Amino acid sequence: MKSYPGHRFGITQFLVLSAWLACAFLLARPNDVRAAGPKDGLADQAEMPTASQERLRKERPKGPVFVAIPVAYVYGIGDGNPTYCSPSIRATNSSNAVIEELIIGIDYLTEAGKPAGATITRYADIKVRRQDTHFFYQLSVSDCRGVAGEVSVVRCVYSTREDCSSDVQAVGFGAIPLRLKSR
Repeated sequence: MKSYPGHRFGITQFLVLSAWLACAFLLARPNDVRAAGPKDGLADQAEMPTASQERLRKERPKGPVFVAIPVAYVYGIGDGNPTYCSPSIRATNSSNAVIEELIIGIDYLTEAGKPAGATITRYADIKVRRQDTHFFYQLSVSDCRGVAGEVSVVRCVYSTREDCSSDVQAVGFGAIPLRLKSR
C-alpha cells in the first residue's frame, strides 16, 4: 500500500478546521454575563445574597446559650478550719453556631442580700451542642445553701462574628440559682 502524505494532511486540516469552527461557534453564542449592562452585571450580583443564603439566615436560630451552676462544693477541713463554697459554672451551647468567646461575670449574694463573692469566667470555642465547665471559685461563705447569683454578660461572640449576648440565658435552678442582671 502506498502512503498518501497529502491525504493525511487533508485529514489534519479538516480536524483543525472543525476544532476552530467549534470554538468560534461557542464564542459567538450570546453570553448573558457579558451582554448584561453595568447595572445587571456581576458586581451587583456579588452584593446581593442568594436565595439559599437568605434562607439559611432565616432558618438558623442562634440561641440559646445556657449558663448554670449545677454543682457547688464545700471545701475545707473541719476542726476549726474555715470552709468555703466553690461553684462549678457551666456554659452550654444550644445554638447552631460555634461560640468563639463567652465572658460572663457572676455576683453571688446570700439570702440576706449580702455579697458572697464574685467571679468572671471566659469560655472559648464552645462547639454546637457542647458544654464547658469551669471549676474552683472560692466564695466568702462557708456554706453554699441560700446563695444565688446574678449573671452579667461581658462579651459573647459567635464564630460568624455575630453578637450572642442577647442569647445568653441564666438557669434559675441547680446548686446555686442564677438570673440575668438587669441591663
